[in-house]
Amino acid sequence: MINQFRAKTSIFLTTLAVCSSFIVAFPVKSQSQTGAQVIYVNPTTGENTAQAGISAARPYKTITFALASNQVKAGTVIQLAPGNYASEAFPIKIKEGVTLQGNESTSGEKVVISGGGDYVSRIWAKQNITILANQDSTIAGLTVTNTNQSGTGVWVESTNPTIKNSTFINNGREGIFITGTGNPKIENNRFINNSANGIAVTTSSQGEISNNLFQNNGFGLVIGNDSRPSLKGNQILQNKDGIVISEDAKPLLRDNKIQDNKRDGVVIIHRASPDLGTSKNQGGNIIANNSRYNVHNATNFNTMFDTFDTPTDSASSDSTSSNLASSDSTSSDTDKKELLIKWGLTPTGCNSGSKVVTIIMGRGKYCIEPHPDLTATRYRYNSKTGSLKAIADGL
Repeated sequence: MINQFRAKTSIFLTTLAVCSSFIVAFPVKSQSQTGAQVIYVNPTTGENTAQAGISAARPYKTITFALASNQVKAGTVIQLAPGNYASEAFPIKIKEGVTLQGNESTSGEKVVISGGGDYVSRIWAKQNITILANQDSTIAGLTVTNTNQSGTGVWVESTNPTIKNSTFINNGREGIFITGTGNPKIENNRFINNSANGIAVTTSSQGEISNNLFQNNGFGLVIGNDSRPSLKGNQILQNKDGIVISEDAKPLLRDNKIQDNKRDGVVIIHRASPDLGTSKNQGGNIIANNSRYNVHNATNFNTMFDTFDTPTDSASSDSTSSNLASSDSTSSDTDKKELLIKWGLTPTGCNSGSKVVTIIMGRGKYCIEPHPDLTATRYRYNSKTGSLKAIADGL
């Protein structure tokens, strides 16, 4: 399973250009830790001496030197001045309980950590990463860039860091990679123009991913293996695909906007079963205006209708979508055709002379243009389960 995911990762390296016209800024608040010990670092004016680091007037020069100091312990804040932190011993390994902090109010603008180094993961072997996030550590108000081939900004492996109010841009693979039993809290960040993914979630990871912007990445998020992350209130815009969910992953999606992606909004592969909401517990996700499909179940089209919210179209993209299984509550031809359209299917005449797929809904027969997920020529719709079942010709 893991080898399959590793193989897929190499396919994700698609370089896209930044489209600055659509960048959305989330309101953020800088949260200083009152009473915490603060160590200061400035790459321009700092000096790596034992006497430095105790004030903004006399800072350390590198994060690497600061982390090696005996002054740094759990609860310490390492405050970074504006500048480019490129002369570090990468990867930067944050100590347990330590905060690496720049400028949260600007999402890390001008506080840039750029570079990467080899890290041998217990699960994924050798990787090239910028920062290794430790247990109870915090990353706040930074810009993180790793332009190395297959470079990752922050690596989270079986730890629970908080990553907030930062920007992950132009990473060679993804902004953040979560693996093992990782359980991070990732909130109010920007993921822009990362070649493969904004975030990758793998193995048995969980975590809360909320109120982030994913824009112009290869994929906004890739969620695989047996992971169970929670995605709430994110904006996932103008990526190649919005979210790709594979293997046995079961993410929870609530109140996300997944719009204007260059191919698909949500892609489901293998046995993945995301919770996008039901008629009784609506997900509130807006999945609209994606170039090909709003929701693309690439493995089993029939299962799509059991748990998914209806992908909204451009005319209703400001409203919360409803559950597919409850959408067939009326019997008129118009309502049923509108239901097909909401599923991303294109109604056509049954006697049009071209190849069509037939769907039996109640006592009516409806024809649609061929769809890549519908391999049979005839289906029957079950309004109770909200699913389609292939039926043999002649029945």
